[in-house]
Amino acid sequence: MLVSPIDALIMTVLLAVATFFFVQIMREKVGILLKAKPEVRWDRIRERIETTIRIAFAQKKMFKEKSAGIMHAFIFWGFLALLIRSVSLMVRAYDGGVWEGTWTLLWFWPALDHLYAWLKDWTEVVVLAMVLYAAYRRLIVKPERLTFSGSALMILGFIGGLMVTDFLYDGARFAALGLGAYANVDVIAGIKAEMGASPVGSVVAGWMSGLPVGVLKGIGVISFWIHIVILLLFLNELPRSKHFHVITSIPNVFFSKLEARGAIKPILDIEEQETFGVNSATELTWKQIMDGYTCTECGRCTVNCPAHQSGKPLSPKMLICDMRDHVKKHQDEILGRKEAEEGQPTLIDDIQEEVIWSCTTCRSCEENCPVTINHVDKIVDFRRYLMLMEGKANPEVNTAMKNLENKSNPWGLASGERGEWCKELGVPLLSEKEGGADYLLFLGCFAAYDDRNQKVAKAVIKLLQKAGVDFAIMGAEEQCCGDPSRRLGNEYLFQIQAQTNIEMFNAYGVKKIITACPHCMNALKNEYPQFEGNYEVIHHTTFIMDLIKDGKLDVPKGENGRKVTFHDSCYLGRYNDIYDEPRDILHQMGMETVEIERSRVNGMCCGAGGGLMFREEGEGERMNQLRLKQLKEANPELVASACPFCLVMLRDGVNELDWGEEIQTKDVAELLAERMGL
Repeated sequence: MLVSPIDALIMTVLLAVATFFFVQIMREKVGILLKAKPEVRWDRIRERIETTIRIAFAQKKMFKEKSAGIMHAFIFWGFLALLIRSVSLMVRAYDGGVWEGTWTLLWFWPALDHLYAWLKDWTEVVVLAMVLYAAYRRLIVKPERLTFSGSALMILGFIGGLMVTDFLYDGARFAALGLGAYANVDVIAGIKAEMGASPVGSVVAGWMSGLPVGVLKGIGVISFWIHIVILLLFLNELPRSKHFHVITSIPNVFFSKLEARGAIKPILDIEEQETFGVNSATELTWKQIMDGYTCTECGRCTVNCPAHQSGKPLSPKMLICDMRDHVKKHQDEILGRKEAEEGQPTLIDDIQEEVIWSCTTCRSCEENCPVTINHVDKIVDFRRYLMLMEGKANPEVNTAMKNLENKSNPWGLASGERGEWCKELGVPLLSEKEGGADYLLFLGCFAAYDDRNQKVAKAVIKLLQKAGVDFAIMGAEEQCCGDPSRRLGNEYLFQIQAQTNIEMFNAYGVKKIITACPHCMNALKNEYPQFEGNYEVIHHTTFIMDLIKDGKLDVPKGENGRKVTFHDSCYLGRYNDIYDEPRDILHQMGMETVEIERSRVNGMCCGAGGGLMFREEGEGERMNQLRLKQLKEANPELVASACPFCLVMLRDGVNELDWGEEIQTKDVAELLAERMGL
């Protein structure tokens, strides 16, 4: 029954106007997604639902920074819980009116309705407290990762306003109960029931108990309409600002990348493509654009970014924001409303080339992003355009590419000498071993040519021989795995290297591969299947630890006494979840391992990933020196690692900082071989 037609009219007008503007804004946003390049994200529905529950609703990735994570999570959960209240209030304008309405969305289940009313009150108190804390952080604490934004403060004001007006609305109506403000028995009973289930509303009613009925009604009605207007303004502000993530974050998590984290999306049918990579808004996929819509600008992606922390121009947050802003500037071109104008800044111009080349592809940004934005794949797409379309790279990268193309190693050393030093250890070649071998030991470029990493490879070989493992190498037939080529943007060369290796593996019947390089492991394990190269690929620390567990390697017991910090390789840890095995080997030797704050999943990159091993750093502090300073916080005698890239960078950092007498750098396999007298 419409008790107050004017309430219904006002609500109808407000909803109509707000819906009109919201639909207009969303039509543009959705239209851009529909016109963007396609990308398949509708597969593996069960996994997507589980990911959405875990990350979007349970806010799993928010709690790396506990105080801020708790604050955001409670605001998010509170907002979801209060949707029931918002719908209930809107319907009251049509059923009972603003002042006398008692309709709720849970009317059909009184016990549940009363429980919800109780939870709603306390939820609003918590949300209000979290809003005040968020304002305090932005205005007083000012964390480095946050960019000051008037829009953010306005949204916090909107959320706080919704909580306060709801308390005032309830308090005024409850306080008016004993003043004869209601004549209808059912209305009185309904409001009494609400009051009995609303602890905070009852307290506010007590504060207002001395006010006249007319004043109470004014407070209640005005609070109601302010609440509704704030809600509708909030709804229309979201898609116009960075707070669009409130709408897109849940679907963006649902459409997350589910493939192996270390697998960059290939360019399919590369020989038939006319363009490569991305340099305009029209070349982005709908998911890449949705990532831009979803960026919360929280800056969590910057807190462990080695480039950003060492003073390079890359900020993962700003890279996504610049991409989003470029899309907004060129939305008419995406929607086909006009042609692209010549001479306008391209997407890469807006992002800046040095930003793109500063990335080590360490994936810390993606690990810390609460809404599963993919940064690395985008950066590789930009590099593909620069490398394959314009041939733009600095001299060191160009030299490395030529060497990889001609000699299949980044230094241009003779391909026929690859792994020649293995002969002195009696390591057989696959080509000489009748019936093949149980395992292929894939050396990789560093172990094949770099003197320092040959010591690591020799240690691995001696451990394998001691355990009686049947293995062989490919020698001169082995090609670079392709990791530097792909991550520097030369997808064409990567595919040649991958396919060449796959052909040789298959010709020799290779099924299982051991490698001491996480970059090689990642490429062979996660990227070769894109070209039908499916093998069991094992990192040397995992394999060695299995040998110890199986009793095939007997580690001498006793206290070693050396204080060791383990440096986690990004491609071993964040890409492939191998954290414990290297540490377990150190523990087997009786070494005292000490952890620092930036370790395991939060470990910082040494600076060599993404092909930057072969490119000189520009401005800012050297990343390997920054990483060593972090590791030295624990005052270790030794920094252990399990990656040839990391070992070289850490060794160079020790020399650059003149710390040679204070700290050593060694691979876990070297330490074990030494302990076993090999």
